[in-house]
Amino acid sequence: MAQVSLQNIEKRYGVFEALKDVNLEIKSGEFICLLGPSGCGKTTLLRILAGLEDLSAGSLQVDGEDFSTIPCHKRNVGMVFQSLALFPHLSVGENIGYGMDIRGISKIDRRPKVEALLQTVGLEGHFDSSVSALSGGQRQRVAIARALGIEPILFLMDEPFSALDATLREHLQIEVKKLQHRLGVTTVFVTHDQNEAMSIADRIVILNDGVIEQSGTATEVYARPQTEFVAGFMGTNNIFKADFEPGKEVMLNGISLGLPTGDKAKFSGQHTVSVRPEYLQLRSADADTSGLIGTVNFVRLLGSSIETELNVGDQTFIHTMVSDRAPEFAVGDKAVISVDLEHAWVIPS
Repeated sequence: MAQVSLQNIEKRYGVFEALKDVNLEIKSGEFICLLGPSGCGKTTLLRILAGLEDLSAGSLQVDGEDFSTIPCHKRNVGMVFQSLALFPHLSVGENIGYGMDIRGISKIDRRPKVEALLQTVGLEGHFDSSVSALSGGQRQRVAIARALGIEPILFLMDEPFSALDATLREHLQIEVKKLQHRLGVTTVFVTHDQNEAMSIADRIVILNDGVIEQSGTATEVYARPQTEFVAGFMGTNNIFKADFEPGKEVMLNGISLGLPTGDKAKFSGQHTVSVRPEYLQLRSADADTSGLIGTVNFVRLLGSSIETELNVGDQTFIHTMVSDRAPEFAVGDKAVISVDLEHAWVIPS
């Protein structure tokens, strides 16, 4: 297990800044997910940890040691690449034992270690199998076992499940989390999938345009986003500007949303508010109905829920409800939108 400290990390490619003053502390044994859209810098940061990219500025320390001066092959870091990078001419056992071989572990000593890893990842009996004969999920397990074979102090994974179907991806997410918990190895996992990050990470680090927007548990980044980007990126959200005045109703474009509760009752001025779709309520509107009225422009079934999208002027609202009955609204219908202010979140300025 390793404790990692990244301080004022910068990475430049010519005039392009891939990472800008990144600061991050990773606890020993922690499972961190680097999450963000394509081009946000998450893979660059992972490659810096692996030693595959040099720093332009800043400090990288592992267990108090300056890691930036240590070459890649001497860092004792295990990495699973997005492409897996397995050797097709080697058997499963030879792939897993490759790192041990490079480190001078004899063939007779490698065999029991590889067999133990095969059992750990659920591939007992596949030592002599050809990699090309394995399924996608099995190849993922071989790549994970190979990375763990060198007994790394730091385990890195770069979107390893992105090419798999949804069911297999979810299964492997659970297995990797269980394995990491059992081994206790410090792990950094890169993904652009919010659900994947929320299901496996001890802590999620959200990057955007080379900077860390927020770092926290799944609950913190989902329910209490610190920036508008995080609020919009972490799942579906209703984000709008509302006017607050202590002791008075919250107003949106001159329409009352009701009285604020708790700390929100103390806010003054215009603030950005986020409300998850499950905290909106809809009811039918007629010509005489007042309030926040939207026009339905889209309805879709999402398995366990029904999503309804409505327009209020140039503002879009999304409502979800459990799909235990038929949709209540059709495209073109008018509906009154009620906002549950108790579950609304005011994004810090």
